[in-house]
Amino acid sequence: MLYQKRNVSEFNYEGRAHYNNNFGEFSLNTFAGFNIRDNKTSVLDGTTVGGLIIPGLYNLDNGVENSLASNADSHASVKSLFASASLGFKDMFFVEATGRNDWYSMLNDSGFYPSVTGSFVFSNAVKADWLSFGKIRAGWSSIAQGGTPYVRGTFIDIRSPFNGSPQYSNPNVAGERDLSPELKITKEIGIEARFFKNRVGLDVTYYDTKSKDFIIAVPVDPASGYLFKSINAGEMTNKGIEAMVTVVPIKTDNFSWDIAWNFARNRNKLINLYGNLQNLVLTNAPFRAQLVAQVGESYGSIMGTDYVYDAQGNKVVDENGFYKASEIKSLGSILPKYNMGFRNTLRYKTLSLSFLIDIQEGGKYFSTTNMWGMYSGMLEESALGGNREAGVILAGVKEDGTPNDILLDAPTWGGTYYNTVDAQNVFDASYIKLRDITLGYDLPKSLIGQVFQGVRISAFARNLFAWNLSNKGIDPENTSYGSGNIQGLEGGSLPSTRTYGVNVNFKF
Repeated sequence: MLYQKRNVSEFNYEGRAHYNNNFGEFSLNTFAGFNIRDNKTSVLDGTTVGGLIIPGLYNLDNGVENSLASNADSHASVKSLFASASLGFKDMFFVEATGRNDWYSMLNDSGFYPSVTGSFVFSNAVKADWLSFGKIRAGWSSIAQGGTPYVRGTFIDIRSPFNGSPQYSNPNVAGERDLSPELKITKEIGIEARFFKNRVGLDVTYYDTKSKDFIIAVPVDPASGYLFKSINAGEMTNKGIEAMVTVVPIKTDNFSWDIAWNFARNRNKLINLYGNLQNLVLTNAPFRAQLVAQVGESYGSIMGTDYVYDAQGNKVVDENGFYKASEIKSLGSILPKYNMGFRNTLRYKTLSLSFLIDIQEGGKYFSTTNMWGMYSGMLEESALGGNREAGVILAGVKEDGTPNDILLDAPTWGGTYYNTVDAQNVFDASYIKLRDITLGYDLPKSLIGQVFQGVRISAFARNLFAWNLSNKGIDPENTSYGSGNIQGLEGGSLPSTRTYGVNVNFKF
């Protein structure tokens, strides 16, 4: 039995002082302030040893042997001063500058991070019936972030006692006292416009971001007593475009139709890591496949073995009839070529219908489900159409160039998915999804009386259908567990589920 108690807290203390005024055709908006963010985490674990004396009685005192306990605590704080000033002229030209200084408890360095933006509301200069609003904007900013608590230090690793004797060891990662914050510098330019009494809208942004001084653990000589050391290293660029277009093709007193289209495309490149280091392993999948950051490539390359091809492009098999495996190489990046979505909203009097279609093109993921499912015969494809005894002859040629004629029985064929070519388990992450449908109805005033300003009943369904899947049994979105580095490796995820529900909203 395992018992865990976890306490997590975050406190923010913030104060601001504002000053706003107009000076003729000029407007000034300013503020200055401070922020103190304090994070604490405390974890207490207890586990029984040797099983339970009385089955079903889950208590740490019910273990066959003395129970074991462990605890861990972390504390991090960031103290900040910040200020902003925005100067406007004739409600047409605006310039804004900001500055922020952060002091990190987990680092021994502080930093000042400024930004400046400018905008021109050209709709106030170009008076035309077809132009409802128009603005051009540009900006430059520098922001930073600290590391995890205690990243500078090197602390003894306390392990569970063995036969009553305590165990201590060096950690795998050595700290570095002279760590600086990670830094990101962003340049962007954009335009926002609405036309024909807001019936058509456009918002487009191009950005160019450079990130550097990542706090990462790089390999070191094990003779030092450690496997890795935390340092500031690396430089990465992201360049891309984000766009949104809104259209209202129909609008009457009783009926309207709104369409919103959004598009995002990012091009990423890892410029350098540290010294001659060309790749950094982020995590490992079972057996050979790895997720790495590789210099000169997009972040998050899946590394593993590929097929071996002859001069004519045929896959080559070995003397056993198995596909030959290449050397370790990149099998693709986890990053997609682009994402887009279409939102349609139709309203008729007090009834509305809205649905969202999401599209992703490109990107790769490694599937542990496919690897073990084929190996164990659990997946439908492994059944060979219900005739496993027929066996399989893999499409390809022998090393002498003759067509492959070696018959593999179903278990042998399935076993090749985990010990030969990793590319067999790498799939395209593209998809088209009906993300959600929502049907809403506002109850008439005559029915709800004067108690509420309004009552709206909505029925919704989410994650309804998916098309264009490279592997029909796996949702590409289930290959990412959060927004951190560990993405693109599907680790036996549960199938995606549809969600249905009803909302009742009361407005007072």
